[in-house]
Amino acid sequence: MTIVVALDPDITTDALTDSAADRVHTHGHLRPTGPVGRFPARRRLTRKLVHRSRGHAAGGPIRLLDLRLMRSPAAEYAAWQWQQWHATVSGTRDAQPWWVFFDRHRADPAAWPISCAQQAYLAHSRVLAMTAYNAAHRQHPIPVARLESLQAGLNTRCTAAALAAVPGDATATATGMWLTTRSGRLSDQLAYLHAANDYIDQLPSRTSLVAVAARPSG
Repeated sequence: MTIVVALDPDITTDALTDSAADRVHTHGHLRPTGPVGRFPARRRLTRKLVHRSRGHAAGGPIRLLDLRLMRSPAAEYAAWQWQQWHATVSGTRDAQPWWVFFDRHRADPAAWPISCAQQAYLAHSRVLAMTAYNAAHRQHPIPVARLESLQAGLNTRCTAAALAAVPGDATATATGMWLTTRSGRLSDQLAYLHAANDYIDQLPSRTSLVAVAARPSG
């Protein structure tokens, strides 16, 4: 998973990645594994950007990060992807999202093991159509994990993609708060993304954002 960490403007460029990793580590159940090239990097003023590579950087001051440049292409790509998805699943019925099966597993793991939940979800004709498409189009797959937002329609899918372009799977605020989705439900994901984008857009331009990869500890 990817965590986007907001850091105080007084933290030096050399200390940004370590400070971001420390913030993730103090959360308890996550272990940081390194910076992620998430933000488009401008050609100038790159000394204030960290881990710049192949046109992207792991972070830096917001004033040097073109967040609009992240959101607009994400929405445009989602629109193209939705068109591909719509043509691929034409004639299939709506599928129940993954969280329906996962919730049933959590309610009674012994009677409904995770393997049964996965098999039931993947057996949907709509999911099978997506899986077949992805097998033939491996460079531009349709994300099965985004099924609920795809089924919600073109506008919802594009909005969700634009909102997800900047925040990670979680956002650590400069004051130590932790923002993330409560569940895999689309409603909860949209609530998190709305809150995270509102927070980021209100930050002073000198505040730094750093993207860190993390995995469960233990």
